[in-house]
Amino acid sequence: MDRISWGKFAHYRYDPTDLDAEPDLQFPFVEGSRFRAANIAIDEPAVQINIEDFYQGVEIPWTLAHDEVHTVISGECEIDYHLPPLMLESGTVRVKAGDAYYMPRGCRVVWRVLSEEPFRHYCVCFPNPGYPIPVVRSVREA
Repeated sequence: MDRISWGKFAHYRYDPTDLDAEPDLQFPFVEGSRFRAANIAIDEPAVQINIEDFYQGVEIPWTLAHDEVHTVISGECEIDYHLPPLMLESGTVRVKAGDAYYMPRGCRVVWRVLSEEPFRHYCVCFPNPGYPIPVVRSVREA
């Protein structure tokens, strides 16, 4: 029988510009892609919250094994989505600063960054997928 994993109340003050110092990474299986990410120190069993930059260039396809909510900070992106269970329901949206969107577990997406500046967003993942993302510098050094 599975047991409930209880999280802890968490509060951190961090500097969003910390993300600028993180190294560029490549998405798994997406040759030539670039992104960077940092965890804002919320990394509990129920949720992981990251701040991420995606860059113009290669399209980034992904299938989610968990639910995610993104809030866009800067940049602009076009997202194709296909919804489970059969991926018959689909659409395309353009998102920019001030927008938020939800991607349910099993959703298949393709991101295309339209802006020259990075597409920066907060990424709230639940339950915690365990992405190996470093904690932002301002929290690490506090």
